[in-house]
Amino acid sequence: MRETINIKGLGEVKLKAPRSFVAINDLVSEYSANQKSRAKLARLSAAAVGLCWSSDNAKGAPVYDLASGEIVAYGGDVLEWLLRQKCDLPSLYENAMPLFLELWALIPKEQEVAEQAETFPEEGRVGSVSAEDSQALGA
Repeated sequence: MRETINIKGLGEVKLKAPRSFVAINDLVSEYSANQKSRAKLARLSAAAVGLCWSSDNAKGAPVYDLASGEIVAYGGDVLEWLLRQKCDLPSLYENAMPLFLELWALIPKEQEVAEQAETFPEEGRVGSVSAEDSQALGA
Protein backbone atom coordinates (compact mmCIF):
# COMPACT_ATOMS: atom_id res chain seq x y z
CA MET A 1 0.00 0.00 0.00
CA ARG A 2 1.33 3.42 -0.83
CA GLU A 3 2.49 5.65 2.00
CA THR A 4 1.01 9.00 0.94
CA ILE A 5 -1.58 10.64 -1.28
CA ASN A 6 -1.93 14.28 -2.26
CA ILE A 7 -5.42 15.71 -1.90
CA LYS A 8 -6.00 19.27 -3.09
CA GLY A 9 -6.93 21.46 -0.18
CA LEU A 10 -5.23 19.12 2.30
CA GLY A 11 -1.85 18.53 0.74
CA GLU A 12 0.13 15.39 1.38
CA VAL A 13 -1.71 12.87 3.54
CA LYS A 14 0.19 10.03 5.18
CA LEU A 15 -1.45 6.62 4.93
CA LYS A 16 -1.20 3.42 6.89
CA ALA A 17 -2.96 0.13 6.17
CA PRO A 18 -5.87 -0.45 8.55
CA ARG A 19 -5.19 -3.07 11.23
CA SER A 20 -8.67 -4.56 10.93
CA PHE A 21 -9.65 -6.93 8.14
CA VAL A 22 -13.25 -6.45 9.26
CA ALA A 23 -13.05 -2.70 8.62
CA ILE A 24 -11.59 -3.33 5.18
CA ASN A 25 -14.26 -5.94 4.45
CA ASP A 26 -17.00 -3.53 5.55
CA LEU A 27 -15.68 -0.96 3.11
CA VAL A 28 -15.13 -3.13 0.04
CA SER A 29 -18.41 -5.02 0.56
CA GLU A 30 -20.38 -1.79 0.77
CA TYR A 31 -18.47 -0.33 -2.18
CA SER A 32 -19.30 -3.37 -4.32
CA ALA A 33 -22.99 -3.09 -3.41
CA ASN A 34 -23.34 0.69 -3.91
CA GLN A 35 -21.58 1.56 -7.13
CA LYS A 36 -24.68 3.34 -8.47
CA SER A 37 -25.40 5.56 -5.49
CA ARG A 38 -23.28 8.68 -5.90
CA ALA A 39 -24.01 9.90 -2.38
CA LYS A 40 -22.86 6.61 -0.89
CA LEU A 41 -19.82 6.49 -3.16
CA ALA A 42 -18.79 9.90 -1.86
CA ARG A 43 -19.09 8.65 1.71
CA LEU A 44 -17.27 5.41 0.93
CA SER A 45 -14.46 7.33 -0.77
CA ALA A 46 -14.08 9.38 2.38
CA ALA A 47 -14.24 6.20 4.48
CA ALA A 48 -11.39 4.67 2.45
CA VAL A 49 -9.22 7.69 3.18
CA GLY A 50 -10.32 7.73 6.83
CA LEU A 51 -9.51 4.06 7.39
CA CYS A 52 -6.03 4.61 5.96
CA TRP A 53 -5.40 7.94 7.68
CA SER A 54 -2.10 7.70 9.55
CA SER A 55 -1.72 9.01 13.08
CA ASP A 56 1.47 10.63 11.76
CA ASN A 57 -0.65 13.34 10.11
CA ALA A 58 -0.90 16.68 11.92
CA LYS A 59 -4.68 16.33 12.28
CA GLY A 60 -6.53 13.20 13.25
CA ALA A 61 -9.42 11.95 11.12
CA PRO A 62 -12.52 10.41 12.71
CA VAL A 63 -12.04 6.82 13.88
CA TYR A 64 -14.24 3.99 12.61
CA ASP A 65 -16.36 2.25 15.26
CA LEU A 66 -15.73 -1.34 14.24
CA ALA A 67 -18.49 -2.66 16.49
CA SER A 68 -21.13 -0.59 14.72
CA GLY A 69 -20.43 -1.92 11.24
CA GLU A 70 -21.78 1.36 9.88
CA ILE A 71 -19.13 2.14 7.27
CA VAL A 72 -21.41 4.46 5.24
CA ALA A 73 -22.20 6.55 8.33
CA TYR A 74 -18.50 6.61 9.18
CA GLY A 75 -17.78 7.79 5.66
CA GLY A 76 -20.28 10.61 6.17
CA ASP A 77 -18.44 11.69 9.31
CA VAL A 78 -15.11 11.60 7.49
CA LEU A 79 -16.52 13.43 4.47
CA GLU A 80 -17.91 16.17 6.70
CA TRP A 81 -14.55 16.43 8.47
CA LEU A 82 -12.58 16.50 5.18
CA LEU A 83 -14.81 19.21 3.71
CA ARG A 84 -14.28 21.32 6.84
CA GLN A 85 -10.53 20.88 6.21
CA LYS A 86 -11.08 22.40 2.71
CA CYS A 87 -10.75 19.07 0.88
CA ASP A 88 -11.31 19.22 -2.89
CA LEU A 89 -13.95 16.57 -3.73
CA PRO A 90 -12.66 15.60 -7.20
CA SER A 91 -9.21 15.13 -5.71
CA LEU A 92 -10.69 12.96 -2.95
CA TYR A 93 -12.43 10.72 -5.51
CA GLU A 94 -9.32 10.51 -7.66
CA ASN A 95 -7.27 9.30 -4.69
CA ALA A 96 -9.92 7.06 -3.13
CA MET A 97 -10.61 4.86 -6.14
CA PRO A 98 -7.12 3.28 -6.17
CA LEU A 99 -7.35 2.89 -2.37
CA PHE A 100 -10.36 0.58 -2.77
CA LEU A 101 -8.24 -1.74 -4.91
CA GLU A 102 -5.28 -1.55 -2.55
CA LEU A 103 -7.49 -2.34 0.43
CA TRP A 104 -9.20 -5.20 -1.41
CA ALA A 105 -5.76 -6.68 -2.08
CA LEU A 106 -5.07 -6.80 1.68
CA ILE A 107 -7.98 -9.14 2.45
CA PRO A 108 -6.88 -12.79 2.54
CA LYS A 109 -8.18 -14.61 -0.54
CA GLU A 110 -9.69 -18.10 -0.64
CA GLN A 111 -6.45 -19.74 -1.80
CA GLU A 112 -4.44 -18.08 0.99
CA VAL A 113 -6.98 -19.21 3.59
CA ALA A 114 -6.97 -22.75 2.19
CA GLU A 115 -3.17 -22.89 2.34
CA GLN A 116 -3.23 -21.77 5.97
CA ALA A 117 -5.99 -24.24 6.80
CA GLU A 118 -3.73 -27.09 5.71
CA THR A 119 -1.40 -26.19 8.58
CA PHE A 120 -4.12 -26.41 11.26
CA PRO A 121 -3.76 -29.35 13.64
CA GLU A 122 -6.14 -32.23 13.07
CA GLU A 123 -9.01 -32.74 15.49
CA GLY A 124 -7.85 -34.54 18.61
CA ARG A 125 -4.27 -33.33 18.28
CA VAL A 126 -2.76 -30.76 20.61
CA GLY A 127 -3.80 -27.28 19.49
CA SER A 128 -7.15 -28.27 18.02
CA VAL A 129 -10.39 -26.75 19.18
CA SER A 130 -11.81 -29.08 21.83
CA ALA A 131 -12.70 -29.16 25.50
CA GLU A 132 -9.13 -30.18 26.25
CA ASP A 133 -7.83 -27.01 24.60
CA SER A 134 -9.93 -24.74 26.77
CA GLN A 135 -8.65 -26.58 29.83
CA ALA A 136 -5.06 -26.21 28.62
CA LEU A 137 -5.62 -22.49 28.20
CA GLY A 138 -7.02 -22.18 31.70
CA ALA A 139 -10.52 -21.35 30.50
